[in-house]
Amino acid sequence: MALKTSVHIKPCNIGQSEAHNERTKEYLAHINASKIYIRQDLTAENQSWRSELQGNMPLQQYYDAIGKMVKEKTGRAMQTKERERVNKKTGKVIKIGGCSPLREGVIVCKEDTTMEQLHHFADLCHDRFGITALQIHLHKDEGHYTDPNDKKSWKANCHAHIVWDWMNHENGRSYKLNADDISGIQDLAAEALGMERGESKAETGAKHLERNDYIVAKQKAELEAAKSQTEQLTKEKEVKDQQIATLDRQIKEKKEKASKENGNAILQGGAAIANAIANKMGKGKYAALEKENEALKRKVPEHLKQLQASYEGYVAKKVEEAVSPYRQENDQLKQQLAETKMHISRQNEHFKDMQSMYLSSKLDLQHENSQLSGQLEQMKNNLSAFFNLLGEKTRQAISSIREFAYDGCFTRFTFQQASTVNNYLLAYSNRKMGANTLILLSRPFITEQGYEKSKPEIHNVANDFGWYERAEQQRIAEEERQKVEEEQREHQEKQAQERAHQAELERQKVKRVPPRRAPIKQDRPRSRGLHR
Repeated sequence: MALKTSVHIKPCNIGQSEAHNERTKEYLAHINASKIYIRQDLTAENQSWRSELQGNMPLQQYYDAIGKMVKEKTGRAMQTKERERVNKKTGKVIKIGGCSPLREGVIVCKEDTTMEQLHHFADLCHDRFGITALQIHLHKDEGHYTDPNDKKSWKANCHAHIVWDWMNHENGRSYKLNADDISGIQDLAAEALGMERGESKAETGAKHLERNDYIVAKQKAELEAAKSQTEQLTKEKEVKDQQIATLDRQIKEKKEKASKENGNAILQGGAAIANAIANKMGKGKYAALEKENEALKRKVPEHLKQLQASYEGYVAKKVEEAVSPYRQENDQLKQQLAETKMHISRQNEHFKDMQSMYLSSKLDLQHENSQLSGQLEQMKNNLSAFFNLLGEKTRQAISSIREFAYDGCFTRFTFQQASTVNNYLLAYSNRKMGANTLILLSRPFITEQGYEKSKPEIHNVANDFGWYERAEQQRIAEEERQKVEEEQREHQEKQAQERAHQAELERQKVKRVPPRRAPIKQDRPRSRGLHR
């Protein structure tokens, strides 16, 4: 079956990516072979490339440079965490994913895949989607042994890592790729590497497996295939055994039939000859012939045995020639069956070892998580105790800073937040020194990103608190203006409604008045007198 290519993309793990891809000494010294098996004798065959855009900068430094670029282009800090937004009209909670400026893709390759093909793939992605490749690493030293005791059972996992810059440096925003775009990347990989494209996730419904889960699943599949092959070989062996038994039975029947027919023919022939001689030569010579006939009768069994032995040898030879291919094939099947059973046994042992190592690693991680949870809880308690020791104004200022640091919507202090910080700074004659002190005190209660966000705002309050007062006054004035406009609009709407209502009443009143009827003209009686 031809090897199919695929591309799995996820946010780059900056802390481990370069160490894993470049095979640093520290990484190889502390590698966990149960999770990632690397043959260091093949590491020299790996290839790496780094973009001039990144230069000699580590990924962390490049990541920080992207954050500064986003701040300059958009005026806002880069949002890297997932956040929620509530639709005020519907009340529906919408999850907004965080920005991942650096992403890493793992591409399945062939053993003869070249760095030029990977560069071509990266160029195609850049031309179509705008994403820029920073690093390309071709790995040929990873894989696993299907049988740990057999060095020839090595199965290489040839693949490549591409680290992409997912940002548009002209507007400071990340590129938005949907499911169809990701599917297009799979098509480009198959085109550039000259490989068959893997089946679409939308068609198969399969989920991506991480490396360890994929190896376990693959070994299970191989084990099932080996069991199926064993069953097939067993069935074929049974068919061959039945064919051999049928041939043996047919040979035996033919041998018995042939022996019986040959013996009867010889005896009948001898008796016929004796009777003919006796009839021709008379009784006198019959005695001598009788003796000779008796001698012949005695020789007949010997001759019969010789013929039977010769016939049996001939039949045995023919049988051997006919059965020999089946016996050889049967021996081969027996040998394959034995090897398959041994392979299955080794696979079962290896699977049990992998399962045991997985359970052991899981227990270690659970224990480590438990310890970290305890340490985290202790740190929270210590921070809470430290927070309670601070003064009321200090606690209020730190609470406002924490509220601002974790708010993903606002980039400036609200007036209330600025006021609590200003109340704290009033205790200092040197407001700059007070701002530095407050920044230092609030650092344990916020993240690194929140610290970078709130630090300039604290200095802004220290340098020009009047700006926040003016902004608050403008906000209040704007609210009052909007309130007055709203009241006027409501008053006008009310008057319009009253006028419409009055008009409707007038219209209905007009309908109720009955129309005036024309007077009925009556004919006056004619006078009987003469007209003058």
